[in-house]
Amino acid sequence: METDKEETAAAQEKVVDKKSFLRACASWTDIFVIAAMLSVLMLIFGDILSSVLDRTVIPAYQIGMNLLGDADSVSFLLQYFDFYGIWIAFILVTLLFKSNWPMWKAFLYNGHGNNLKAIPAGILLGFGMNGFCILMSVIMGDIKLSYSGFDPKVFFVFLLCVMIQSGAEEIVDRCYLYQKLRRRYRWPAIAVFVNSLVFMALHMGNPGVTKLGLLQVFLIGVLFSLIVYYWDSLWTVIWAHTAWNFSQSIVFGLPNSGIVSKYSVFKLEAASARDGIFYNTSFGVEGSAGANVIIAAAIVIVLIYGLVTKRSEKMDHWAQAEMRDAGKNHYWEAVVLTAIVAALTAASIFGARWINNHADEINQYMESQGIKPSESEEPVQTQSGETQEQPAQ
Repeated sequence: METDKEETAAAQEKVVDKKSFLRACASWTDIFVIAAMLSVLMLIFGDILSSVLDRTVIPAYQIGMNLLGDADSVSFLLQYFDFYGIWIAFILVTLLFKSNWPMWKAFLYNGHGNNLKAIPAGILLGFGMNGFCILMSVIMGDIKLSYSGFDPKVFFVFLLCVMIQSGAEEIVDRCYLYQKLRRRYRWPAIAVFVNSLVFMALHMGNPGVTKLGLLQVFLIGVLFSLIVYYWDSLWTVIWAHTAWNFSQSIVFGLPNSGIVSKYSVFKLEAASARDGIFYNTSFGVEGSAGANVIIAAAIVIVLIYGLVTKRSEKMDHWAQAEMRDAGKNHYWEAVVLTAIVAALTAASIFGARWINNHADEINQYMESQGIKPSESEEPVQTQSGETQEQPAQ
């Protein structure tokens, strides 16, 4: 027995004294580039999975019509609901790969972070930040809202579906990707920074996205990652994300990541909307400087709280695995990463040259399909009532 304790202590000491920023329990799939790619693949697989299930097992559209009775609202609702495939994809990936099993502790009820208190805490955080920005926008005269109507059944159906969508994004970024990065890198800042960058990149294709909007998505990623770091509470960030999206889109009828809901309790008088400190006519609250300041202030408050209380990481789910694999090195993984980067670089150069050399053929094919890449689309109308040219696709 004493021998076992000595071996365990020696192994732990070996881990503690390790100077490398790579952890002994790391896998080559945790390299930040590969981990990010796997996260995107999880999103794609989840989307495909929900599409297949919708057509074969779950009559989602029919259920939606029975509940709402309006085709436009159902179509918009399904944009949230169909994220359930990502939940299934995460569960499958976690179940099938034993090395991912510690992620269950970050995903399921754990008592200290993922508990019933986390739900109202997350709702208060998300609604508080978003609601304050909307209130300031109304007070400053940047937007005008009018009451549209409240249907409890529709309201709570949308709440559930928004939670599915917001939860799916948090599961991929603040659970799967964050935990993979924590397993590989000793410094938590890498997990916080990289998963926030990936989160931002996933929103770059949203309608009406702006630089300020992308900055806010990054900042919210940092804030949510810090909550996971200090409190080990994925549930809090899932409900904070849900409350932010739900209050903005379904309660107040404003653009959520540039997309306007077909149903909302209040409606925005679009012709009266104008750009302001807390509102952007293209991307809503999320494209405003004021919202960025609010989220940045929340980050500072959390960091100060951590420093003053000398709070550290609430739960390192990979500590036991790191102790078990003490002494393992990852030099060969550097070779793998170099090869991957070289291959991607070569593929990018080759692809760019191929497109340049076959530009005429590509244009001819696009024209044969009725696409005119050299011309802009018809002008589109913004919320402020002004027209602007839409860039060619």
